Amino acid sequence: MARRSSHPFDVLAERFARVFADRVIAALPAPGRGSRDGAPSKLRGLKRDMRCRFPGCKNRSKGPRFRFLCEQHLKLPKKEQDAVLAKWSEKNA
Repeated sequence: MARRSSHPFDVLAERFARVFADRVIAALPAPGRGSRDGAPSKLRGLKRDMRCRFPGCKNRSKGPRFRFLCEQHLKLPKKEQDAVLAKWSEKNA
């Protein structure tokens, strides 16, 4: 291990480096908050429109996995569902 210099300039530079490193570490986000890799989630605080996409339906949909349709309208034939979703996306695009 190298011997430390006692020159005033070296001591000042080392102290400055230590203070700078402490401030940089304090400014960085703490790991463990948010997702697994430490980055905050982009979807946090995002409110999805969970209404059923069928015109005039006031029911809550079952979410994106079920094409944003409620249980009642999921029973429709696939062609009708596609037509309803296409119409909704044109209106809300």
